[in-house]
Parts: sequence; structure tokens; C-alpha cells
Amino acid sequence: MRILDRYLVREFLKTLAFALFAFVLLFVLVDVFEKLDLFIDMKAPAQLVALFYLYQIPYIAVLTLPVAMLLASMATVRQLARHHEIVAMKAAGISLYRIFAPLFALGLAISLAVLVVGEVAVPFTNQRKGQLERRQIRKQGDEGATVLYNVLYDGSRGQQYYIKRYDVAGSVMDSVFITQRSGPTTLVKRIDARCGRWIGNRWVLERVTERRFGPDGGEEVSQFDTYVLAGFDETPQSFAKRRPLPDEMGFFQLRTFIEQLNRSGVDARSFVVDLYLKLSFPFANLIILIFGLPLLANARKGGTAVGFAVSLLVCFIFWGMLQTARALGHNATMSPLLAAWLPNVVFGLIGGVLMHRAPK
Repeated sequence: MRILDRYLVREFLKTLAFALFAFVLLFVLVDVFEKLDLFIDMKAPAQLVALFYLYQIPYIAVLTLPVAMLLASMATVRQLARHHEIVAMKAAGISLYRIFAPLFALGLAISLAVLVVGEVAVPFTNQRKGQLERRQIRKQGDEGATVLYNVLYDGSRGQQYYIKRYDVAGSVMDSVFITQRSGPTTLVKRIDARCGRWIGNRWVLERVTERRFGPDGGEEVSQFDTYVLAGFDETPQSFAKRRPLPDEMGFFQLRTFIEQLNRSGVDARSFVVDLYLKLSFPFANLIILIFGLPLLANARKGGTAVGFAVSLLVCFIFWGMLQTARALGHNATMSPLLAAWLPNVVFGLIGGVLMHRAPK
């Protein structure tokens, strides 16, 4: 049985390596053609472009690995079926569970490895890729960006700012939330504004709701058409530093950022969805095997082309469900936990049923 396990794993890994290489190469080629005008306009040297895509390889590999896993399982099962090896194994008394056991174990090991890569390597390479694009290709610099999103800034006098969109060049803030605390936990004031502008040497907010919280838990609400931030030290340059995107943060860094948003009273639901996806998406590699192996093993008709089409259809449905659930989670229609894990749960349950009903 150990010889059989090694044989299955070896054949699977050979096809997986080829499929993953093909998908990464295809992804890079498509992206090169999309950004070709940018590279030519900015006169980016070839070695800089090559380094730009080298930094993207970990992210692309993690993104396309579930599709490569399913295609590798398809190729492995088709090869076993073509040489009647599955029939021979069953005739020798080996159940379908035992035949696929090494592939399921390999899928779990790959999922755990992707979890580690997604925490350690992908955020680092995404940051380097972004810095290279901004500084050396677009020649902007982090502090020279035109527009920043989801700016979180701790003020010099205990304030905490959250700005959904910040126009650096025009010094204009959209959707501003400012909290003022007395001590580490006591919230004494919150300011919500539709927008804010730097006029003269001060910030002027528009369409403002101010809430003051008393020591007894009481709340006093006031509304203003315009509101001057008096006694605040922050200038336009204070908010000009770029904060990493969710794809540029690991799980723990993103969780800290969410905690800061929650302390500011800002709705962090969309970031919570992305946080849970950092845990759920790596296990899609195992789930796709649990779903795909029994489905392909029980296919009665069709050859390689049909198996290839079925594999792509399964991946398309899985990816569509993932993006739909993610959008529903961002829009608060679905809970963040369910939005992140729904595709895995659905495909895992269906795969379990297919495996249970498969001839053993």
C-alpha cells in the first residue's frame, strides 16, 4: 500500500506542478498585455517589469492553486481509469476511500502550507510589488499617491481618525469619523462628517453629527452644516501616508487593524470578511479534492476533454459562489463568517455525499 500511495502522490504532484506553472504563466501574460501601455509610457526597463511579476508569483500561485488541484486530480483519475487501475485496486479489496486517502492527506498538507505562505510570503511580496509599481514604475512614491482609502490615524491628543477616502492633492476627506477618548477606554466624543477640507490652516467639516458622552452614559447629539476642528494638530500631511491594503497584511496584522476600527466606532464588516477569507480560502484546496475526486471517479462517459470541461465548470461555480458570498458579506447582507466559509461548506457537504454514494 505504501508503494501505491507514493505512485498516486507522484503522479498527482507532476500534473499539479505543470498545471500551476501554466496558470501562473497565463495570468502573467494576460496582465502584461493589460499593463503594456503603462510600461511603455513610463519607459520601465525589462528587468524592472520582470521583478514586478516575480513579486506577484506567490499571490498568483495561491489564487490559482485550487483550479490546478482539480485539474491535477482529473488527470490522475483519468490516467487510472484509462489503464483500468481503479478497477484493479477495487478487485484487490481496496476501497475508494483508501485509494484516495493519500490525495486527501496531500490536499490537507497543501492547504496548511498555503495558509503559512498566505501569512508570511504573500503580504510581503504584495507590499514590495506595490512599492515597486508606485515608486519605480509610476514614479509616485507612497506619500505622493493621489487618493488614499481607509485611512486610520491616531491623533496627537487622543483622537482617532478614520477617513474612507482622502484626496491627498486637494486635502479633501470623504466620510470622516473622529473619536475622542479620555483614557484608553472611555469614549467622550464622536464626530461623523460627510466631508472635510483644509481651509487656511484648519480643517472645516461639512454635514456633521457630533455626539458627546457623559460619565453617566448619557448622550448629547448636535448637528452642524459646517464644523471647524479647533485645537487639533493634524495637517494634510498627517494623513498622506499610505496604509497597507488587506492583501498586503497578514491575518494578525489585519485583525489588529479591525480592532482599531472597532474602537473608533467604524463598521469594519468588510474587513472582517477579508480576515475570515485568509483562513477559509487555503482550505479550498482540500475541499475541491473532496468534491472533485469522487465526481471524476464515477464519470461513466467522455474522455479527457469532458473531464477538463467538468473541472473548469466546477471551479467556475466555486469561484462564482465565493465572489457572490464575499460581496454579500461586504454589503452586510450575510454574516462575515458565513460569507467566507459558505463555498467550502457547500462543496464539502456535496463532496461528502458523492463520496458516500460512490461505489466502493
